[in-house]
Amino acid sequence: MVQLEVLPGDEHYLWFCAIITVALQLSCFAIAFSCKFDTITDFSGSTNFVLLALLTLSFGGWYHTRQVVLTVLLTVSRLELALFLLYRVCKRKRDARFDEVRENCGKFLVFWIYQIVWVYVVSLPVIRVNSTAANPDLGVLDVLGWLVWLCGFALQFVSDMQKLRFRADPANRFKVCDSGLWAYSRHPNYCGEILMWWGIFLSSASVWSSVGAGWPTIASPIFTMLILLFLTGMPTAEGAALARYYEAGDAVKAEYEAYRQRTSPILPCLPSLYGSLPACVKCTFCCEFPFYRYSPQPKGETNEALA
Repeated sequence: MVQLEVLPGDEHYLWFCAIITVALQLSCFAIAFSCKFDTITDFSGSTNFVLLALLTLSFGGWYHTRQVVLTVLLTVSRLELALFLLYRVCKRKRDARFDEVRENCGKFLVFWIYQIVWVYVVSLPVIRVNSTAANPDLGVLDVLGWLVWLCGFALQFVSDMQKLRFRADPANRFKVCDSGLWAYSRHPNYCGEILMWWGIFLSSASVWSSVGAGWPTIASPIFTMLILLFLTGMPTAEGAALARYYEAGDAVKAEYEAYRQRTSPILPCLPSLYGSLPACVKCTFCCEFPFYRYSPQPKGETNEALA
């Protein structure tokens, strides 16, 4: 097979993928802003990953086992997420994250620019593997990476289904979901997302150990961790977003406080063990950062947890 050259000098399709991502996301932004709806927002981001993976695999033309497996893993995880988020937003009729910015072109555009960066940076390990001729034998890093991905995918899929079923019952409106995986982590779906990208990077590292040119792609799992821990993950799901628990009466507030004290924010942990840890240990080793605590918003402002 001969590698297809799309842009002169762009042997790893980095510029090509950047152009495709920018064009797709800005087109979807124009539609979402013009129509004032949220249906395609997350769907366009997730499917963008799949498009880049499939294009680089076909353009590279080698179809090595590692390339095919990583492309399949990415495709499965992003299509599952795309369909899940599409179903959820169609059921809710809106995405509360955009209530304050949906009517403002500039503010709404900021989210789409962020989505461009997210898709491109996190896709880098698969883009680079698919565009690299090197094909070292499958080894420990590959097997370890695929197992880590499998654990992450199972964690995300199962926890999403458990929360969806829990929220579908009107009787649970002001109740804390503390069953299933949610009894061991307040956000097991985020943990699963992080694990999947570390798994994909670990498998790709088998290639970099031989050619040494792709180690910067570690930005993919690191960026995933940063956005979930500090930007659009935990900060939007906790903090002020917990108002529905803290302002629904003393009984609901006490129930959530007890849940928070015994349940790790990200990494699954036995409630009895986590509940006995000192606050400094929780912060240092379990990512229980102070800004995850409930902080009331100024009067007139509202928020809604998206976890």
